[in-house]
Amino acid sequence: MDNPDTDDYMRRNLLLPLFLLFLIPSYGQLIRGPYLQVATSISMVIRWRTDVAATSRVQFGNTSNNLDKKIEDNALVTEHEIKLTGLTPMTKYFYSIGSLSTVYQGDPNNYFETTPIPGTKGKYRFGVLGDCGTNSAFQGNVRDQLTNYLGKDYMNALLLLGDNAYSQGKDPEYQSNFFNHYKDNFLKKFPVFPTPGNHDYGNDDPNRQIDHKIPYYDIFTLPVKGESGGVPSENEAYYSYDYGNVHFLSLDSYGKEDQSTRLYDTLGKQVQWIKADLAANKNKDWVVAYWHHPPFSLGSRNGETENDMIKIRENFIRILERNGVDLILCGHSHVYERTRLIQGFYNYSGSFNNAVHNVSQSSGKYDGSDNSCTYIKSSNANKGTVYVVTGSAGQLGSPSPGFPHKAMYYSNAELGGSLMLEVEGNRLDAKWVGIDGQIRDKFTIVKDVNQNRTIEIESGKSVNLEASFNGQYVWSTGANSRTISVTPNADADYTVKDVQNCLTDVFHVKVTKQVPVKLISLEGVADTRNIVKLNWATEFETQFSHFQVERSFDATNFSDLGRVNSNQNSKEKQSYEFFDQSGQSNISSDTIYYRLKMVNLAGSFEFSKTIGVKLNQIVLGTDPTTFLDIAIVPNPSTHDDVQVKLLGKDRAVTEIMILDISGKTLLSKPMTLTKDLSPFLPKGLTKGIYFLKVTIDNRTITKKFVIL
Repeated sequence: MDNPDTDDYMRRNLLLPLFLLFLIPSYGQLIRGPYLQVATSISMVIRWRTDVAATSRVQFGNTSNNLDKKIEDNALVTEHEIKLTGLTPMTKYFYSIGSLSTVYQGDPNNYFETTPIPGTKGKYRFGVLGDCGTNSAFQGNVRDQLTNYLGKDYMNALLLLGDNAYSQGKDPEYQSNFFNHYKDNFLKKFPVFPTPGNHDYGNDDPNRQIDHKIPYYDIFTLPVKGESGGVPSENEAYYSYDYGNVHFLSLDSYGKEDQSTRLYDTLGKQVQWIKADLAANKNKDWVVAYWHHPPFSLGSRNGETENDMIKIRENFIRILERNGVDLILCGHSHVYERTRLIQGFYNYSGSFNNAVHNVSQSSGKYDGSDNSCTYIKSSNANKGTVYVVTGSAGQLGSPSPGFPHKAMYYSNAELGGSLMLEVEGNRLDAKWVGIDGQIRDKFTIVKDVNQNRTIEIESGKSVNLEASFNGQYVWSTGANSRTISVTPNADADYTVKDVQNCLTDVFHVKVTKQVPVKLISLEGVADTRNIVKLNWATEFETQFSHFQVERSFDATNFSDLGRVNSNQNSKEKQSYEFFDQSGQSNISSDTIYYRLKMVNLAGSFEFSKTIGVKLNQIVLGTDPTTFLDIAIVPNPSTHDDVQVKLLGKDRAVTEIMILDISGKTLLSKPMTLTKDLSPFLPKGLTKGIYFLKVTIDNRTITKKFVIL
């Protein structure tokens, strides 16, 4: 007979080791990584893999011997992913990875730099590997030459152009063909921004093309929510990001979005996102797009016969050209091929026309050789794109018939290599670093150069002139720095050229006389009694004497009203005021005009702008509800025709006054006004503008009239 107590005891003892497996953390060994993902100006994702489930910890700091910050995760996992947040832009951080009890890796070679705030100009380097994951000595040699080229310089990001792990894109192939090759040189220091190729999709497996169930999407963490800049794609197949003043788009040329559309389906989900992203990032200095299948190639892949490449060329790339994409990078074909700056070519190789399709006939090499000046673009027009196929980071392939492609300036099917992009301000350099360590091809694009500017300065003042381009400088003054300071006594032109004599800026410096005073405001307002208050202010005064206040009733003929002394010399804001009492006697509803005559100590002067001040019509009396007015008809009129009548009352005895435009009284006499028209002008009144002023029942009425 079974004993229940014994059975319970045995069950508890059998289950105890299983519980302990979950409760006691495993330490594990590092078998993949660390590698850096989703770089931003304030965060970084660090990933690694252990052989058994373990906890996660990243310690980090600004020096390798003081990792004073940490982020931990108690979950037991083999795929570790820790996001560091609250970081400072453009800052170097050292780090270590491990479990809560063990450090797997962490020395002075474990570090990264956060990205700049989007839009920031600086010197940035981006490595590009196409079709790299072959697990070959060839792959290692290309890697080593790129490492040698970098030297002690930091590579801000590593771009992958697809076929990252041959031949099926399986997880073990990623381990042997990708991570084992790049873990020490690149992955633990430089953030990776990949794109998938057909081999990542199970070597052209149409099922994976539809369902996207491939290790690529498990291995890489991608900025699909716009964390690194750009419009959120919400899709791991494609995304965009910013690095300083460069905007990148990583696209998927093999997978089917929504199980149906490809990159060349211009109404598909991916292309609609591309259009939105490019529209939202027109303010970026540089735009670079990359994917796997090139639109042009006659290398190991034939763009004249492969349907994927033909459709991308015919249907898709014109969208990028139209939106000002500067550079397009692709792999797939295991050679190196590079166009000039071109636009509007979407056909087969044989139909390429240099005169029609090349925006520039230069090689763009910018090395002093014949016809090698930079490619020049304007931010306003942004015309032209350079296409590069760089798919020989892991192996070479035999060229197709017709190689080299007629659109290509330079093609190489004999050597493998990688590409290095270097961006500094408005200059982009691309260098293809061969497997032999030689730079076999290079080109330079610059934007918004060859400036022609006019600058005005005051006599005796200096101005800084800065070349619009990055490079070596030859100034007309003999200087060789990018910026010079000049102090011309008279108008002068200055030029700066590059040493290759490809670029020229011209500065026309116009010297103006020294301004004794800078007026920053002048205002006037009339109160209820028509006393006009003028206010004005100056920013500075140099050897300055006084202001002469002038007044006019027609904005043409001015007379002096008074003088206001200045502070002579001042570097601070000064305020002034002046009251004109004449509005009380010159009662009208018209405008009085004022200006300032500004006189320096030497006696020379200049005038301010003229301002107009609207006067109020003053009516005196204790019963404002009673209507009373006069009418002058016709108005304007000749001297003999003009008459006056009373409105609102049949008869009134009054004193009339006639004044000219300056306020001078020309006539003053008693007169009886009635509702009938009566002449009132004195003889000899010439053509002009006048005022008739009457006082009735303690109410003053003034009317303007014109004699023709």
